[in-house]
Amino acid sequence: MFYSILKFLFKITGRVFFSNITIRNKELIPVSGPLIIVANHPSAFMDPIVIATMFDRKLYFLGKGILFKSKFAKWILPKFNTIPIYRQADDPSEMRKNEDTFRACYQYLEEGCAILIFPEGITKTERKLREIKTGAARIALGAEAKNNFTLNIQIVTVGLNYSNPHKFNRDLFINIAEPISLVDFKDAYKTDPVKTVQQITELIRIQLEKHIIAISDEKIDALSGDIEYLYKNKLSKELGIAAHDQNSSFLLTKKIISAVAYFMEKEPERAEKMALRIKQYHRNLNAIGLQDADISQGQNRRSGLYHIKSLILILAGFPIFLYGWINNFLPFKIPDIIANKMASRREFIGAIAMSAGLFTFLIFYTTQIILLWFFFGDTWLTVLYTLSLPVSGLFAYSYYYAIEKIKARWSLIYIFSKKSVFISNLISERENIIKEFDKARSEFNTFRNSE
Repeated sequence: MFYSILKFLFKITGRVFFSNITIRNKELIPVSGPLIIVANHPSAFMDPIVIATMFDRKLYFLGKGILFKSKFAKWILPKFNTIPIYRQADDPSEMRKNEDTFRACYQYLEEGCAILIFPEGITKTERKLREIKTGAARIALGAEAKNNFTLNIQIVTVGLNYSNPHKFNRDLFINIAEPISLVDFKDAYKTDPVKTVQQITELIRIQLEKHIIAISDEKIDALSGDIEYLYKNKLSKELGIAAHDQNSSFLLTKKIISAVAYFMEKEPERAEKMALRIKQYHRNLNAIGLQDADISQGQNRRSGLYHIKSLILILAGFPIFLYGWINNFLPFKIPDIIANKMASRREFIGAIAMSAGLFTFLIFYTTQIILLWFFFGDTWLTVLYTLSLPVSGLFAYSYYYAIEKIKARWSLIYIFSKKSVFISNLISERENIIKEFDKARSEFNTFRNSE
């Protein structure tokens, strides 16, 4: 009951928290039968929430044993289908308890249930896949061996790709791979169980790396990120990639990383010079309080009509913004304060904010609706007010950031009037950097075509 209620509430919360959610190959998730889902782990307990709410099947979760220390945790966590798993790094003396964990997993798999495992064993927000532990393969093969490989257990890898898991209104791309069937490893397991566990673990690693952005080299990661920031929008437009086509955007990022890795290997001095050049460009931007988006937009000259429309937007939208802001500011702001106070690590910020937001909005909206009904006692007014709360809240958020963009453009016009030479040099430098990107792109495409 607890699981079903929270799943429903978090499903709504997730749809509001993320600007756009794309699930690729959702049909590959088996609708029945024993299943182990393995996923990367960039954002603490947001990851199990996201996977549990985006898929129809009821899930059981492996959670760190240290979470079960208190009596309350031992009582409440099993109600959310959480199974303790004990790690050497936490407490070596409790590793023996994993025998009970494996037995519980075997039982769930025998009953045709689905289990979610994060095989990295640690949560870290970075574009990197950490060492894959053997637990998922051992559980799957152990359950099959116990049942003479008649269960037909499937392992499905799920790549979680957040544009930023710690910020509201960002994108989420869930990338699902073809299932791994354990039946195919029956003979191999009987011949060499240890080698078969390692083989499946390696297969999980390969599939996960293919379905997420995973970069092992920090220099490649840094330069790829800078190039994406400056160049990806231009590339997307040239290639006809729509704003919400996250699969194509994901593949484009992969290509950018491949190109950077190629030049890092073949022409390291050229790549290093470009990295320094981009850093200097950003330092110059920061010196006058601008971002690249301001310069990029500033290159597109706006007519006087644009500024008139901007002024009309500000004036016409302000009453609705004010209404939405008054009704939504506290439930929106409090989760952010809670997350920044409670999060011991960056990886927990988004998860705590989203979870806290679920309860603050429930509490505030319920209180506001009851008070309105108490004072006015009008059914239709109460219904209209209830519907207006989330709508006006989202409008207020969008209005705020629209105004920020308008302010940035007006600020650029002001700064340009005071520092026209400096801004002109920045625009010129940006154009030259983009030309260098275009040249490198052409060279890389020639190399790829010659392979």
